[in-house]
Amino acid sequence: MLSVTEQEKILFQLPVGACDCHTHIFGPSEQYPYWKDRTYTPADATIEELLQLHANLGIERLVIVHPSPYGADNRRSSDAIAIIGSQARGVAVIDETVITYQEIEKLHQVGFRGARLNLETAGVADPEFARNKLLNTAKLIKPFGWHVQIFSSLHIVTELATEIMRCEVPVVLDHFARIPVNDGLEQPRVLQLIKMLQEGNVWMKLSAPQRVSENPDSKEVTQLARLLIDTNSDRMVWGSDWPHSGAHYGKKRSKEEIEPFHLINDGHALNRLAQWAQTPQLIQKILSNNPAVLYDFPVI
Repeated sequence: MLSVTEQEKILFQLPVGACDCHTHIFGPSEQYPYWKDRTYTPADATIEELLQLHANLGIERLVIVHPSPYGADNRRSSDAIAIIGSQARGVAVIDETVITYQEIEKLHQVGFRGARLNLETAGVADPEFARNKLLNTAKLIKPFGWHVQIFSSLHIVTELATEIMRCEVPVVLDHFARIPVNDGLEQPRVLQLIKMLQEGNVWMKLSAPQRVSENPDSKEVTQLARLLIDTNSDRMVWGSDWPHSGAHYGKKRSKEEIEPFHLINDGHALNRLAQWAQTPQLIQKILSNNPAVLYDFPVI
């Protein structure tokens, strides 16, 4: 990962209560052992490093999304939220077949406000499996006012369109819903996703554009981001995806060796968001107002 001094200088005024809605904490593995069925093994990424980065960027709030190498053992993320305090929230990974009401209640008390379905990393391509997981998870978390966060392909997301729009809890789509921007914005599944956003139950994370294009600064990515913002600016949030885990092109993932993080400049990513949003009012919505609603932060 890049050091704080390597980050691009922020070129706009961040709003009060600006929130990074997608971060991860990893390690140390001796204290927080990884799941035996994980896809990859990350390097350590500490609370101190994340808070130093945020202080440099001017970010006041954050959301820790529990990462897949820990499976459904949320202790690493839970302990991090407890240390950071009221400025942090979490999105848990739960096994909906065994978790109890009391266990979800404990996670809620720590600061978790959502449950993540990481279908992409797990390689889930069966819409029926994804549909059942979505509906069963939503039923469990509804009493707590949580949302479901889905990391999956645009294909799976749109195959679940009916269930997502009728879901009894809000649904957040990770990383631009993995929209393949090089295929154009008129592709049928993109148009279907736009209709889903218009309904209001779907939220979009404008995060990790490198996952949808080899060039996150391209005009195609900018056009996509602005289309999503214009469609429903009240349902847009931003996340850095720090410390930037993810598969490397042409290299097979293995849990037997430590997979390096991607060298993403988070200062540049924030400046890029400001270019997408274009106005202080929209920047305020995306970085502060909307996260306060979604993650149950006090509205400033």
